[in-house]
Amino acid sequence: MKTVMYVRANGIYSDSRATKEITSILRAGYQVLIVGWDREGHSEEKCKEVFSKYLKQIKICMFNYQVQDHVGFKNIGKLYKWLRFVANILHKNKDKVDIVHACNLDTILLCYKKCKKYNIKIVYDIFDYYVDGHGSIPSCLRSFIEKLEIGIIDTADVTVICTDERREQIAKSSPKKIIVVHNTPEVEWLHNDIEYDYFYCGTFCIQRLIEEIFKKYKDNSDLKFGFAGYGLYKDQAKELDKKYENFKYLGQIMYKDCLINESKSICLSAIYEPTIRNHRLCAPNKFYESLALGKPVIVCRGTGIDKVVEKYNIGIVINYDVNEFYDAVRAFKSNPAMCEEMGKRARNLYDEKYNWGLMEKILLDEYEAMLRKE
Repeated sequence: MKTVMYVRANGIYSDSRATKEITSILRAGYQVLIVGWDREGHSEEKCKEVFSKYLKQIKICMFNYQVQDHVGFKNIGKLYKWLRFVANILHKNKDKVDIVHACNLDTILLCYKKCKKYNIKIVYDIFDYYVDGHGSIPSCLRSFIEKLEIGIIDTADVTVICTDERREQIAKSSPKKIIVVHNTPEVEWLHNDIEYDYFYCGTFCIQRLIEEIFKKYKDNSDLKFGFAGYGLYKDQAKELDKKYENFKYLGQIMYKDCLINESKSICLSAIYEPTIRNHRLCAPNKFYESLALGKPVIVCRGTGIDKVVEKYNIGIVINYDVNEFYDAVRAFKSNPAMCEEMGKRARNLYDEKYNWGLMEKILLDEYEAMLRKE
């Protein structure tokens, strides 16, 4: 069997794109060395649960550094230790690994040149272009960091982006091959009883309207809201759960449980602050999940996906405004027939254009093409 070293700077198990890609790679018969960052102390155990069908094909190496939130550029020391950990894992397994599938700049920065030295193929998977996705980078270093990422893109055998619009971000580079793998879930259209008017599962970070939704919930506590995830506003979610009967906070859950809970909601959202360049080119998980689950979606004007939502009439487009958000939730709640029709159109779009089976074939075809060139 050929071996893929799949690297992502998180616990893997709750990452929708990572778990789907790894499952597809395993299903194709590869051995997978999973390298991740265990921030909570139980990632290896959870990964084994997620990939339980393939335990004979996987090996898990976790960087055990428990922190509450993601480590960004401000924590350069911790980030460097992680990068050294990845480089050491690669060195120890250089005679076994055929492909390194590296997700973002913070996984391969110290070892992409070693891959070429060891004749290991590189798949560089850009979840987020680093300088656009990390506002904490000092302005004096942005150009330098971008040049580093461009160097990796130019070196990689295949560069993966999550939407065609992301070509704009990497226009300064000269990739050998680009493929587009949309981050769509692999799921049947789930039919569950409705428990929530709105459900969100993901990172609680700035510029996603999360803080504003939490602050305004006291004026909308008749609505049944469910939240799951971690990040900056986790404590606020816990307090709302204690204070309001209609607000449920489930903590961090596995991706399959995320989809189950989303299927129990009237509507979903994929909200990003549109003045951020990375957000104007976004391909959010929540948008694709709404398609697969047949749910109407709330998105922001000026984020790219708003054009798709309007074209196919599968949701409501709002400005980045919390009052408009709550108005949209209420509009969905008061009109079940509209929700049903939008949901049907969303699922049809998923089946025809975005289903994971199509994405899996694109990815695995490139794996096979790379290995044939050896």
